[in-house]
Amino acid sequence: MAMTTRERMRRALTGEALPDRVPLCEISIWPETAERWRNEGMPADVDPLRWLDMDVIGCVSPDCSLRLPTGTICEDEETITARDADGAVVRSWKTHTATPERVDYLIKTPDDWLKYRDRLTPTPDRIPADYADTVARSHAEDFWLTFNPYEPIWWGLMALGFEGGLPFMMDYPDAYEDMVAYQTRLSLSLIDQACVIAKPDAMWYFSDLGYKDHMLFSPRLFRQRFMKHIKSVADACWERDVVPMWHCCGNVVEFIPLMIEAGFACIQPLEARAGNDVREFKPKYGNQITFFGNISVERLSLTPEDAEAEVEAKVTAAMPGGRYIFHSDHSLPPTVSLENYRRALETARRVGTY
Repeated sequence: MAMTTRERMRRALTGEALPDRVPLCEISIWPETAERWRNEGMPADVDPLRWLDMDVIGCVSPDCSLRLPTGTICEDEETITARDADGAVVRSWKTHTATPERVDYLIKTPDDWLKYRDRLTPTPDRIPADYADTVARSHAEDFWLTFNPYEPIWWGLMALGFEGGLPFMMDYPDAYEDMVAYQTRLSLSLIDQACVIAKPDAMWYFSDLGYKDHMLFSPRLFRQRFMKHIKSVADACWERDVVPMWHCCGNVVEFIPLMIEAGFACIQPLEARAGNDVREFKPKYGNQITFFGNISVERLSLTPEDAEAEVEAKVTAAMPGGRYIFHSDHSLPPTVSLENYRRALETARRVGTY
């Protein structure tokens, strides 16, 4: 008998027991990709994931910002530049899907941080007003629901910027750790509040702490300065029967043992182009952590046969023991045809059944 998505995801993420098959997930399909698929036969009025009979993930994002005044600074035909609630100036594109460009920052020194840090007060109105309804809907419609506070280390880099934030981390380690500690306390409080209202399936941190070949900073610094904060969140989640999940772009070879030590259930999306390969990770780490993704969009963008070969090789290697979830190695760009993606899913269903 087929499992529900929530049953399947829980088993794949915790290793408590085998799921019936590898979960089939995707959390980001570019608008241009959906448009291409509609031109290739997908009905115009459908949710692509439901139409493809995949395991749907829903996300609830509490407000973990400094709650500073926001507003548009300038606008032209192609871009809009605005200040966000953490004081950063962000330029976004109107004409195409792309990562927004962060232009300037309000917090640049330890004194700036001290000026604003008390704004991270964990008030109940940081949780969306419809949160309880969303939890109820996740049960009724059978989708895996994650609660997504800001990941504390990544939030520091977003508030300071890369050019300022990474040197700040080295020059003012106490101040940076204080930023992480304040954001961690906010996470813990909001997770508590959420569980009182209605328990989500998981807590999911999103960060991009990896570059092409390595982490953005050393594993030693992570252990010295950040591990206790991050681990406290994972521990709190497990105590509440909420599964702690982690997203990290870039190369995660050095990051995987840190996530295992911190107690997180999974690492996602395992970008193939950054040197991650689940066929190497699985023999090394076994079922200590769930590998989530690693299906190369570059291979999915070639021929249906290439897509099939990519999925068969990686799903077969990663699925023993149950702790693997099918997902692209980041998100689905418009280079991936509907035919290729359907072949990928067919292959994952064929080889991914337990």
